[in-house]
Amino acid sequence: MRRLSRRTIFAIAAVTALVYATALVLTLTNLDIPPFDLLSGILLLAAAAGQLAALWAFGLQFRHGVVETGGHLQPSSAVKAALVGAGVARLIPAGGAVTPVAMSWMVRKEARASGGAAVRATVLNYAGLLLGTGFALLWVINRGLYESLEAGTWILGIIAITIGLLLLFGTRLIGLLATRLPPRLRDHLGPPTESHIPDGRSQFLLWSRLALEAFALFLVMQAFDLHLTPMQTAAAFGVGQLAGGLPGTPGGVGFAEAGLVGALAAFGFDAEISLAPVLIYRIVSYWIPLIAGLVAGGSSFLKETSQEVAGLPGPGGPANT
Repeated sequence: MRRLSRRTIFAIAAVTALVYATALVLTLTNLDIPPFDLLSGILLLAAAAGQLAALWAFGLQFRHGVVETGGHLQPSSAVKAALVGAGVARLIPAGGAVTPVAMSWMVRKEARASGGAAVRATVLNYAGLLLGTGFALLWVINRGLYESLEAGTWILGIIAITIGLLLLFGTRLIGLLATRLPPRLRDHLGPPTESHIPDGRSQFLLWSRLALEAFALFLVMQAFDLHLTPMQTAAAFGVGQLAGGLPGTPGGVGFAEAGLVGALAAFGFDAEISLAPVLIYRIVSYWIPLIAGLVAGGSSFLKETSQEVAGLPGPGGPANT
Protein backbone atom coordinates (compact mmCIF):
# COMPACT_ATOMS: atom_id res chain seq x y z
CA MET A 1 0.00 0.00 0.00
CA ARG A 2 1.50 3.29 -1.03
CA ARG A 3 1.57 5.75 1.85
CA LEU A 4 1.43 9.50 1.78
CA SER A 5 3.88 11.42 3.89
CA ARG A 6 2.63 12.87 7.16
CA ARG A 7 3.22 16.41 5.89
CA THR A 8 1.17 15.75 2.76
CA ILE A 9 -1.68 14.26 4.75
CA PHE A 10 -1.85 17.19 7.15
CA ALA A 11 -1.64 19.62 4.23
CA ILE A 12 -4.62 17.89 2.63
CA ALA A 13 -6.48 18.04 5.94
CA ALA A 14 -5.70 21.75 6.36
CA VAL A 15 -6.93 22.61 2.85
CA THR A 16 -10.04 20.48 3.38
CA ALA A 17 -10.76 22.22 6.70
CA LEU A 18 -10.35 25.66 5.10
CA VAL A 19 -12.69 24.80 2.23
CA TYR A 20 -15.19 23.28 4.63
CA ALA A 21 -15.13 26.29 6.95
CA THR A 22 -15.61 28.63 3.98
CA ALA A 23 -18.58 26.62 2.73
CA LEU A 24 -20.11 26.61 6.21
CA VAL A 25 -19.74 30.36 6.67
CA LEU A 26 -21.19 31.09 3.23
CA THR A 27 -24.08 28.74 3.91
CA LEU A 28 -24.90 30.21 7.30
CA THR A 29 -24.63 33.74 5.89
CA ASN A 30 -26.66 33.38 2.70
CA LEU A 31 -29.27 30.69 3.30
CA ASP A 32 -32.46 30.70 5.32
CA ILE A 33 -31.45 28.80 8.48
CA PRO A 34 -34.01 27.74 11.10
CA PRO A 35 -33.70 29.57 14.46
CA PHE A 36 -30.98 28.32 16.79
CA ASP A 37 -31.53 28.49 20.56
CA LEU A 38 -30.29 26.98 23.81
CA LEU A 39 -32.14 23.72 23.22
CA SER A 40 -30.49 23.45 19.81
CA GLY A 41 -27.08 23.80 21.44
CA ILE A 42 -27.90 21.06 23.96
CA LEU A 43 -29.03 18.76 21.15
CA LEU A 44 -25.76 19.36 19.28
CA LEU A 45 -23.73 18.54 22.39
CA ALA A 46 -25.75 15.36 22.83
CA ALA A 47 -25.10 14.48 19.18
CA ALA A 48 -21.35 14.89 19.68
CA ALA A 49 -21.51 12.69 22.78
CA GLY A 50 -23.44 10.06 20.82
CA GLN A 51 -20.85 10.07 18.04
CA LEU A 52 -18.01 9.50 20.49
CA ALA A 53 -20.03 6.81 22.28
CA ALA A 54 -20.39 5.06 18.92
CA LEU A 55 -16.60 4.92 18.58
CA TRP A 56 -16.43 3.56 22.13
CA ALA A 57 -18.74 0.71 21.05
CA PHE A 58 -16.53 0.11 17.99
CA GLY A 59 -13.48 -0.13 20.22
CA LEU A 60 -15.17 -2.67 22.47
CA GLN A 61 -16.13 -4.70 19.42
CA PHE A 62 -12.48 -4.74 18.37
CA ARG A 63 -11.50 -5.85 21.87
CA HIS A 64 -14.13 -8.60 21.80
CA GLY A 65 -12.53 -10.00 18.64
CA VAL A 66 -9.12 -10.05 20.33
CA VAL A 67 -10.44 -11.71 23.50
CA GLU A 68 -12.35 -14.35 21.49
CA THR A 69 -9.05 -15.83 20.35
CA GLY A 70 -7.44 -15.84 23.77
CA GLY A 71 -5.75 -12.46 23.51
CA HIS A 72 -5.84 -9.70 26.08
CA LEU A 73 -6.60 -6.04 25.51
CA GLN A 74 -7.63 -3.34 27.96
CA PRO A 75 -10.93 -1.58 27.10
CA SER A 76 -9.18 1.80 27.23
CA SER A 77 -6.57 0.61 24.72
CA ALA A 78 -9.26 -0.72 22.38
CA VAL A 79 -11.23 2.53 22.50
CA LYS A 80 -8.05 4.54 21.88
CA ALA A 81 -7.33 2.32 18.87
CA ALA A 82 -10.85 2.92 17.54
CA LEU A 83 -10.42 6.68 17.91
CA VAL A 84 -7.11 6.60 16.06
CA GLY A 85 -8.51 4.35 13.32
CA ALA A 86 -11.46 6.67 12.79
CA GLY A 87 -9.27 9.79 12.89
CA VAL A 88 -6.68 8.51 10.43
CA ALA A 89 -9.42 7.26 8.09
CA ARG A 90 -10.76 10.80 7.87
CA LEU A 91 -7.40 12.18 6.77
CA ILE A 92 -6.88 9.88 3.79
CA PRO A 93 -8.98 9.34 0.63
CA ALA A 94 -10.73 5.95 0.88
CA GLY A 95 -9.33 5.87 4.40
CA GLY A 96 -11.64 3.07 5.52
CA ALA A 97 -8.99 0.66 4.27
CA VAL A 98 -6.52 2.17 6.75
CA THR A 99 -8.77 1.84 9.79
CA PRO A 100 -7.79 -1.74 10.78
CA VAL A 101 -4.13 -0.99 10.08
CA ALA A 102 -4.13 1.96 12.47
CA MET A 103 -6.10 0.05 15.11
CA SER A 104 -3.80 -2.97 15.15
CA TRP A 105 -0.73 -0.72 15.13
CA MET A 106 -1.93 1.17 18.19
CA VAL A 107 -2.19 -2.02 20.29
CA ARG A 108 0.74 -3.91 18.77
CA LYS A 109 2.63 -4.03 22.11
CA GLU A 110 -0.38 -5.20 24.10
CA ALA A 111 -2.03 -7.58 21.63
CA ARG A 112 0.05 -9.24 18.95
CA ALA A 113 -1.58 -10.29 15.67
CA SER A 114 -4.67 -8.15 16.33
CA GLY A 115 -5.03 -7.18 12.67
CA GLY A 116 -7.61 -9.90 12.11
CA ALA A 117 -9.79 -8.61 14.93
CA ALA A 118 -9.53 -5.08 13.52
CA VAL A 119 -10.44 -6.24 10.01
CA ARG A 120 -13.34 -8.27 11.37
CA ALA A 121 -14.73 -5.34 13.38
CA THR A 122 -14.46 -3.08 10.34
CA VAL A 123 -16.14 -5.59 8.02
CA LEU A 124 -18.97 -6.11 10.50
CA ASN A 125 -19.47 -2.36 10.64
CA TYR A 126 -19.86 -2.20 6.86
CA ALA A 127 -22.20 -5.20 6.95
CA GLY A 128 -24.45 -3.55 9.53
CA LEU A 129 -24.39 -0.28 7.62
CA LEU A 130 -25.47 -1.97 4.39
CA LEU A 131 -28.16 -4.02 6.12
CA GLY A 132 -29.57 -1.09 8.04
CA THR A 133 -29.56 1.18 5.00
CA GLY A 134 -31.20 -1.44 2.80
CA PHE A 135 -34.02 -2.20 5.22
CA ALA A 136 -34.57 1.51 5.95
CA LEU A 137 -34.82 2.31 2.23
CA LEU A 138 -37.39 -0.44 1.69
CA TRP A 139 -39.36 0.78 4.69
CA VAL A 140 -39.53 4.42 3.65
CA ILE A 141 -40.51 3.72 0.05
CA ASN A 142 -43.21 1.37 1.31
CA ARG A 143 -44.46 4.36 3.31
CA GLY A 144 -44.79 6.54 0.23
CA LEU A 145 -41.44 7.86 -0.96
CA TYR A 146 -41.68 9.59 -4.33
CA GLU A 147 -42.95 7.14 -6.94
CA SER A 148 -40.29 8.17 -9.45
CA LEU A 149 -37.64 6.82 -7.09
CA GLU A 150 -39.38 3.63 -6.01
CA ALA A 151 -38.08 1.15 -8.60
CA GLY A 152 -34.45 2.17 -8.35
CA THR A 153 -34.60 2.47 -4.57
CA TRP A 154 -36.09 -1.01 -4.20
CA ILE A 155 -33.21 -2.44 -6.24
CA LEU A 156 -30.61 -0.51 -4.23
CA GLY A 157 -32.20 -1.63 -0.98
CA ILE A 158 -32.21 -5.30 -1.98
CA ILE A 159 -28.61 -5.13 -3.20
CA ALA A 160 -27.50 -3.47 0.06
CA ILE A 161 -29.27 -6.12 2.15
CA THR A 162 -27.77 -8.97 0.12
CA ILE A 163 -24.21 -7.68 0.40
CA GLY A 164 -24.71 -6.86 4.07
CA LEU A 165 -25.89 -10.40 4.84
CA LEU A 166 -22.94 -11.90 2.97
CA LEU A 167 -20.54 -9.79 5.00
CA LEU A 168 -22.32 -10.27 8.32
CA PHE A 169 -22.67 -14.04 8.13
CA GLY A 170 -19.73 -14.71 5.86
CA THR A 171 -16.95 -13.66 8.22
CA ARG A 172 -15.69 -17.23 8.08
CA LEU A 173 -14.96 -16.65 4.39
CA ILE A 174 -12.41 -14.05 5.46
CA GLY A 175 -10.57 -16.81 7.28
CA LEU A 176 -10.74 -19.13 4.29
CA LEU A 177 -9.29 -16.41 2.07
CA ALA A 178 -6.65 -15.62 4.67
CA THR A 179 -5.32 -19.19 4.49
CA ARG A 180 -4.12 -18.37 0.96
CA LEU A 181 -2.11 -15.35 2.11
CA PRO A 182 1.65 -15.50 2.76
CA PRO A 183 2.44 -16.78 6.28
CA ARG A 184 3.76 -13.39 7.43
CA LEU A 185 0.50 -11.65 6.54
CA ARG A 186 -1.54 -14.44 8.13
CA ASP A 187 0.38 -13.85 11.34
CA HIS A 188 -0.51 -10.15 11.22
CA LEU A 189 -4.19 -10.85 10.63
CA GLY A 190 -4.42 -13.32 13.48
CA PRO A 191 -6.99 -15.96 14.40
CA PRO A 192 -10.15 -13.75 14.40
CA THR A 193 -10.19 -13.90 10.59
CA GLU A 194 -11.22 -17.55 10.93
CA SER A 195 -13.89 -16.79 13.51
CA HIS A 196 -17.47 -18.02 13.61
CA ILE A 197 -20.67 -16.15 12.84
CA PRO A 198 -20.82 -13.00 15.04
CA ASP A 199 -22.17 -13.85 18.50
CA GLY A 200 -24.67 -11.90 20.58
CA ARG A 201 -22.12 -9.50 22.03
CA SER A 202 -20.70 -8.66 18.60
CA GLN A 203 -24.20 -8.04 17.30
CA PHE A 204 -25.08 -5.84 20.27
CA LEU A 205 -21.96 -3.69 19.91
CA LEU A 206 -22.38 -3.46 16.13
CA TRP A 207 -25.97 -2.25 16.23
CA SER A 208 -25.31 -0.02 19.22
CA ARG A 209 -22.62 1.79 17.29
CA LEU A 210 -24.76 2.31 14.21
CA ALA A 211 -27.78 3.34 16.27
CA LEU A 212 -25.73 5.92 18.16
CA GLU A 213 -24.33 7.40 14.96
CA ALA A 214 -27.76 7.59 13.34
CA PHE A 215 -29.16 9.11 16.53
CA ALA A 216 -26.49 11.82 16.32
CA LEU A 217 -27.85 12.72 12.88
CA PHE A 218 -31.40 12.73 14.24
CA LEU A 219 -30.42 15.11 17.06
CA VAL A 220 -28.69 17.55 14.70
CA MET A 221 -31.68 17.62 12.39
CA GLN A 222 -33.96 18.18 15.40
CA ALA A 223 -31.76 21.08 16.50
CA PHE A 224 -32.60 22.82 13.22
CA ASP A 225 -36.31 21.87 13.21
CA LEU A 226 -35.92 19.21 10.53
CA HIS A 227 -38.09 16.43 11.90
CA LEU A 228 -37.21 12.98 10.59
CA THR A 229 -38.82 9.67 11.47
CA PRO A 230 -36.47 6.97 12.83
CA MET A 231 -36.50 5.12 9.49
CA GLN A 232 -35.93 8.29 7.49
CA THR A 233 -32.99 8.99 9.78
CA ALA A 234 -31.57 5.49 9.25
CA ALA A 235 -31.96 5.73 5.47
CA ALA A 236 -30.42 9.21 5.24
CA PHE A 237 -27.56 8.22 7.55
CA GLY A 238 -26.80 5.09 5.53
CA VAL A 239 -26.92 6.87 2.18
CA GLY A 240 -24.60 9.59 3.48
CA GLN A 241 -22.14 7.04 4.87
CA LEU A 242 -22.08 4.97 1.70
CA ALA A 243 -21.68 8.08 -0.47
CA GLY A 244 -18.78 9.11 1.76
CA GLY A 245 -17.07 5.85 0.90
CA LEU A 246 -16.55 6.93 -2.69
CA PRO A 247 -12.84 7.53 -3.30
CA GLY A 248 -11.41 10.92 -4.14
CA THR A 249 -11.47 13.12 -1.05
CA PRO A 250 -10.27 12.69 2.56
CA GLY A 251 -12.98 10.84 4.45
CA GLY A 252 -15.41 11.31 1.58
CA VAL A 253 -15.80 15.04 2.24
CA GLY A 254 -18.24 16.45 -0.28
CA PHE A 255 -19.65 13.05 -1.28
CA ALA A 256 -21.13 12.35 2.15
CA GLU A 257 -22.69 15.82 2.35
CA ALA A 258 -24.15 15.46 -1.14
CA GLY A 259 -25.56 12.04 -0.27
CA LEU A 260 -27.21 13.37 2.88
CA VAL A 261 -28.67 16.44 1.16
CA GLY A 262 -30.00 14.21 -1.64
CA ALA A 263 -31.58 11.77 0.81
CA LEU A 264 -33.22 14.62 2.72
CA ALA A 265 -34.49 16.10 -0.54
CA ALA A 266 -36.19 12.77 -1.25
CA PHE A 267 -38.04 13.21 2.04
CA GLY A 268 -39.22 16.68 1.06
CA PHE A 269 -36.59 18.90 2.69
CA ASP A 270 -35.34 21.63 0.38
CA ALA A 271 -31.57 21.77 -0.09
CA GLU A 272 -31.50 25.43 0.97
CA ILE A 273 -32.92 24.37 4.34
CA SER A 274 -31.01 21.14 4.85
CA LEU A 275 -27.51 22.17 3.70
CA ALA A 276 -26.50 24.05 6.85
CA PRO A 277 -27.72 21.30 9.24
CA VAL A 278 -25.89 18.71 7.13
CA LEU A 279 -22.64 20.70 7.34
CA ILE A 280 -23.09 21.03 11.11
CA TYR A 281 -23.77 17.31 11.37
CA ARG A 282 -20.55 16.57 9.51
CA ILE A 283 -18.65 18.63 12.06
CA VAL A 284 -20.05 16.22 14.65
CA SER A 285 -19.52 13.04 12.63
CA TYR A 286 -16.31 13.91 10.76
CA TRP A 287 -14.28 16.68 12.37
CA ILE A 288 -14.78 15.79 16.04
CA PRO A 289 -13.69 12.14 15.58
CA LEU A 290 -10.79 13.31 13.42
CA ILE A 291 -9.52 15.64 16.15
CA ALA A 292 -10.15 13.03 18.85
CA GLY A 293 -8.22 10.46 16.83
CA LEU A 294 -5.24 12.75 16.36
CA VAL A 295 -5.21 13.57 20.06
CA ALA A 296 -5.43 9.87 20.92
CA GLY A 297 -2.33 9.06 18.91
CA GLY A 298 -3.05 9.39 15.22
CA SER A 299 -0.02 11.62 14.76
CA SER A 300 2.20 8.83 16.07
CA PHE A 301 0.70 6.39 13.60
CA LEU A 302 1.22 8.77 10.69
CA LYS A 303 4.92 9.03 11.57
CA GLU A 304 5.33 5.27 11.25
CA THR A 305 7.20 4.34 8.07
CA SER A 306 7.69 0.65 8.71
CA GLN A 307 7.04 -1.47 5.62
CA GLU A 308 5.57 -4.10 7.90
CA VAL A 309 2.80 -1.81 9.09
CA ALA A 310 2.25 -0.38 5.61
CA GLY A 311 1.70 -3.88 4.29
CA LEU A 312 -1.22 -4.78 6.58
CA PRO A 313 -4.32 -5.24 4.42
CA GLY A 314 -7.73 -3.87 5.18
CA PRO A 315 -11.08 -3.80 3.45
CA GLY A 316 -12.18 -0.87 1.38
CA GLY A 317 -15.48 0.77 2.02
CA PRO A 318 -17.00 3.77 3.73
CA ALA A 319 -14.36 6.16 4.81
CA ASN A 320 -16.13 7.33 7.99
CA THR A 321 -15.43 4.21 9.92
